Amino acid sequence: RAACGGGSFQEGVAVEGKEFGKLLFSVQSKAMRHVFFSQRMAGKIAGLNAPPAPIKKVGILGAGLMGGGIAVCFVQKGVPVVLKDAKQEWLDAGMKNIVAIWTGQVKRGRLSEQKAKDYIALIKPTLKFEDFADCDLIIEAVPEIMSLKKEVFLELDKHTKPGTLICTNTSGLNIDEIASTLKDPSRCMGTHFFSPANVMQLLENVRTAKASEQTIATCMAMGKLLSKQTVLVGNCDGFVGNRMISPYASEAKQVIEEGATIEQVERVAEEFGMAMGPMSLGDLVGQELFWKQRKAAGDMNKQTKTYMGPYELVDWLCENNRFGLKTPDPKIGATGRGIFIHKGRDKMVDPEVVAKIAEIRQAKGHKARQVTDEEIVERLFFPLINEGFRILEEGFAQRSSDVDIVYIFGYGFPPAKGGPMFFAENYVGLPKVLERLKVYAAEAKERYTTNKHYLPVDYFEPSQLLIDCVQAEQAGMKAQVPAGVPLVDAVLDFKKKQAKGGSKL
Repeated sequence: RAACGGGSFQEGVAVEGKEFGKLLFSVQSKAMRHVFFSQRMAGKIAGLNAPPAPIKKVGILGAGLMGGGIAVCFVQKGVPVVLKDAKQEWLDAGMKNIVAIWTGQVKRGRLSEQKAKDYIALIKPTLKFEDFADCDLIIEAVPEIMSLKKEVFLELDKHTKPGTLICTNTSGLNIDEIASTLKDPSRCMGTHFFSPANVMQLLENVRTAKASEQTIATCMAMGKLLSKQTVLVGNCDGFVGNRMISPYASEAKQVIEEGATIEQVERVAEEFGMAMGPMSLGDLVGQELFWKQRKAAGDMNKQTKTYMGPYELVDWLCENNRFGLKTPDPKIGATGRGIFIHKGRDKMVDPEVVAKIAEIRQAKGHKARQVTDEEIVERLFFPLINEGFRILEEGFAQRSSDVDIVYIFGYGFPPAKGGPMFFAENYVGLPKVLERLKVYAAEAKERYTTNKHYLPVDYFEPSQLLIDCVQAEQAGMKAQVPAGVPLVDAVLDFKKKQAKGGSKL
């Protein structure tokens, strides 16, 4: 360009070299290198030496969206699948959805008709547990109800050979409790696929208290077989991804109650680089997911690490059968209705939702105020980051880069920002994250201690690990950390050596 503008070719090359140098040493370039190496590091499990068991045949329990997607993953790698459900109509519907995936690929010219037939032939639909007898690996994908999962695990224990791995696709239930139903809990761990499983790249493998080394090695090898970006995490509430997304989703609702518009929150998240905004994510996943869990628990104000208030808007939506994309409303020609009115790929904020928010605000005695874009970014992402520090501090992730990989490949976090932990240290700076968390923690405490309509939250209370990292940085430790090693990992390693303890992995 410089040469075309009147300069010589050599002058153009010099300009190009200068601009390239800026890119090479930019924080975005550093972030992308971080992601590259983090992907490769995620598969390395400290102290794991056992060889994986062969996976020649797989059983999938549950033919719904998740179970069907998992079945597709294995079949497309040439692994035969036994697909079971409890009712014939559910099984037929599941097979119909699976076949539709490959039929669509044939129509688009991405798959031959013969290959599609070969894939279908690799699936054995069944209603009988007995058909799992010769499977090497079973993945349970039934609804998120603990009693149901325990019930089917008892059946799986009866109808599988001793060496068969029995895994659960739960997105947050206590897997140790599920595994306790087995005579040999060492053959159980979590295999948390993300929906749709045949599209999403992330697989969170969840280590249970009694999982054997071979069980872990086999599940990690399974992730590699399926070309998934696989991360080993610990068995805590929500694991890594869903535990961290909860305060993000909670604060999205809270800032809207305070005066931000749904459109503003969505725009800010998307401009940050997220694949979609938090309200769109809720409609995609299903607004009813945690509403049903609270109903089942008999406590509509229940809060856990994976779901927390404010609940008023979500409760109203669910009571009116507006779960999001999965609940059409023919009266208004909507293919889905939740926060948004969905019509095919188009959507608009439901005016009734806006009116309901104003009603909720008035009932809580709160007046709408202007909320800046900067505040929205901080209130959405800083508690998410803080939860990441807590997870590392509690030993439920091996390293900070694993947390970054979970978010980039499972939740649409922008790769150029390196993941939430990298973003905190290299874009924002840990001292600022700590400072702002303290401000928002005080505001949140003021809110829920003076207004009975608000539930208490602690996700702004700074993690001790974050505090330790800031103190280490102020003491000059960052200059002593080898290039490419995040400060949080160096501090964590130092703390472990001092305590002579280990992680929960």
